[in-house]
Amino acid sequence: MEEKVENRGGKRENAGRKKRDKEVKPILLNLETTLYEALPKSLNRNAYINDAVREKMFKDGFIK
Repeated sequence: MEEKVENRGGKRENAGRKKRDKEVKPILLNLETTLYEALPKSLNRNAYINDAVREKMFKDGFIK
């Protein structure tokens, strides 16, 4: 008897979440209302906040 080839299930090419360029750690961030409202919705808020934190940490000597 011939074996039946199943076409269902299993991995699909390009399925699932895409890998990120850098490893990230999710955190909860509490912003003052005025700061939150001042952030334009049109920009990438994650990138903006990451850049601001990186700049301040560099200035304060925590990173090089």
